[in-house]
Amino acid sequence: MDARTAALKVLTGSELGTAKSDELLADQLSGPGLTPLDRALAKELVSGVLRNRGRLDHVLDGSLKRGLGSLTAWERNNLRLGLYQLSALDRIPQSAAVNESVKLAKRFGRRGTIGLTNAVLRDIIRKRSWTKPVDIADSYRRLAVERSHPEWLVKRWIAALGEDQATALLAAGNREAPVTIRPNRSKTTVEGLERSLAESGFEPSRNGLVDTALDIGRPAGLTACPEFRQGLFYIQDAAAQLVGALAAAMAGPLNLDLCCSPGGKLTAIAGAPAAGTLTVGADIGVAKLARVRQNLSRLGITGVPLVCADATRFAARRQFDLVMADVPCSGLGVLRRRLDLRWRIAPEDVPRLAALQAAILDAAAGLVAPGGRLLYSTCTLTPEENELQVESFLRDHQEFRAATPDLPDRFRQGPFLYLWPHRHGADGAFAACLAKRP
Repeated sequence: MDARTAALKVLTGSELGTAKSDELLADQLSGPGLTPLDRALAKELVSGVLRNRGRLDHVLDGSLKRGLGSLTAWERNNLRLGLYQLSALDRIPQSAAVNESVKLAKRFGRRGTIGLTNAVLRDIIRKRSWTKPVDIADSYRRLAVERSHPEWLVKRWIAALGEDQATALLAAGNREAPVTIRPNRSKTTVEGLERSLAESGFEPSRNGLVDTALDIGRPAGLTACPEFRQGLFYIQDAAAQLVGALAAAMAGPLNLDLCCSPGGKLTAIAGAPAAGTLTVGADIGVAKLARVRQNLSRLGITGVPLVCADATRFAARRQFDLVMADVPCSGLGVLRRRLDLRWRIAPEDVPRLAALQAAILDAAAGLVAPGGRLLYSTCTLTPEENELQVESFLRDHQEFRAATPDLPDRFRQGPFLYLWPHRHGADGAFAACLAKRP
């Protein structure tokens, strides 16, 4: 196994829907035969191709007589890998990029594509095709190519935000996401953890949005360090930490997290409970709950019952003071972190997910005790899944009202928490606090 083979398997598996790219990459990097340099190169190749796939495909499509659609997924991704090395990785000689691509074509392509791979990449080198401006008259399509996002999403964001804001949001989706952690303050202090990680060379610094969060400047090896194994922190973006802090502040004697995997917000609620409180976690998959159980154990959080259940049909004998509904969503606020998502999500997924969210909210409404709270949250940026979803819920459930959370004005949009990657430098997030009348 080598870095380029690993990257090709990840990219092709992701395109074919085998699994998410981060899961496939973790699987490839855990195998034998890869040196630390190989692992670093594989990560760079996967992230680089996924972030730049729109522009790479534009160049390749113009260099192929029959277009990229005439090739298999293996052949397409091999050419993308080759072109990414030529256009972005100066430390790799052009001859090496071409030769390694030809080797992969022999292993994973059809016989006729071996010579094609060599000819196309050498023609691109000769013409320096990747340096030429995108000559497309249609402004939506041109921006989609330049910023490597699907055209439907470009149109949606321009319609909602205007071209300048949409362009900034697209640019934010291509920036590398920082690694941010939430200190486990039942085991350590922010200052103590910052000092310990600094001594280990991870270069922690205070996050600009959440005072108690730390950004990690050199995250390589973070999950193997003693502080992680001892449960001194949880890896979580600042936006998710804000939502978790909201949930923790709203918690009462009896709490429920309906969609609790992987456990970030559940551990925020249950991590420092008052005496006599109980927090229950629920999710639909046994494997998901196993991951939650692992995180609870590592953080040293006990006494949290976990229930395998469908959130749209959850039933309980008692009602809860807080019900957390961090629902499945289109994830358009985390494109900088889930690099293959932009190429997997489709326009029709938004109404499909909105219908699922509405069903979860309907079920959650009956689980909230009089005077209790329902905290609804997503990591997406579509009105259908966010404010319009809440407005529809409030029309159907007049026993609830929207309560304005105690947050700085910069995080609020009306009565809701709303974070945007291009405005806040964090993942996109939405949360609504819905209070049930006594």
